[in-house]
Amino acid sequence: MLPTAAPWERRLDAVSVVERSLSPKMAILDAAIRLFCRDGIGATGIDAVVREAGVARMTIYNHFGSKDGLVVAALERESAAWRTWFFARLAALQLPPREKLLAVFDILTEWFERDDYFGCALMNAVLEVRNNSEALMAVTMAHKKPVLEQLRAIAVAAGVRDPFRFTEQFDLIMNGAIVNALFTGSTNPAQDAKSVVAALIDTQIQA
Repeated sequence: MLPTAAPWERRLDAVSVVERSLSPKMAILDAAIRLFCRDGIGATGIDAVVREAGVARMTIYNHFGSKDGLVVAALERESAAWRTWFFARLAALQLPPREKLLAVFDILTEWFERDDYFGCALMNAVLEVRNNSEALMAVTMAHKKPVLEQLRAIAVAAGVRDPFRFTEQFDLIMNGAIVNALFTGSTNPAQDAKSVVAALIDTQIQA
C-alpha cells in the first residue's frame, strides 16, 4: 500500500488534511507507515516511530496498545488510502472494459515511477512475518477482496468466459509486477504484465 506524500494521500479531502495535521494519532500512523515501508516492520522500533512522529512514547501505547496494534492500524490506513486512489484512477478511465483492464497496468506504472516506491506495504508485511500473523493476513484479505471484486466486474463486462478464474490469474500477474518493480527498480514489469494480460484476455473472450 509510502514514505512521502503518496498520490493517494494528496487526494485526501480538506477535513482529512486538517485532521492529520492536528491529530497525534494521524502523525503516528503517517510516521509508522513511512518507516515500515522504508526499513521494514521488524527493524522499526517504537523509539523510531516516536522520533519520526514527534510524539511521546506513551501516546503510541495509549492509542494502539502495542507495536502489533500500531502495525495493524497503519496497514489498515495505508490499505484504505491506496484503494481510494486506485479506484478513483480506475473510475476516471473512459475506456471499454477490455482496455480498462489493461489500463490497470498504466496506473501501476504511475505508482512504480515514484522515487519512494517500496512495493506493496501489505505484501511486504505478510512476507516479513511469513504468514504467522492472523491479524496481518486479515488486513491483507480485506484489502484484496474489493480490488478483485472490481476487476472481476470489469472482466464480466469485457465478456471473459470465466471471470473468477481470470481474476485469480490477473491478480497473480499484477502481484508479480509489483514485486518485480521493487526488485528491478524499473517500471518495465508493469508494461510486461500488461502484454501478458492482453494475451490472457484474448484467450478468454474467443468464441
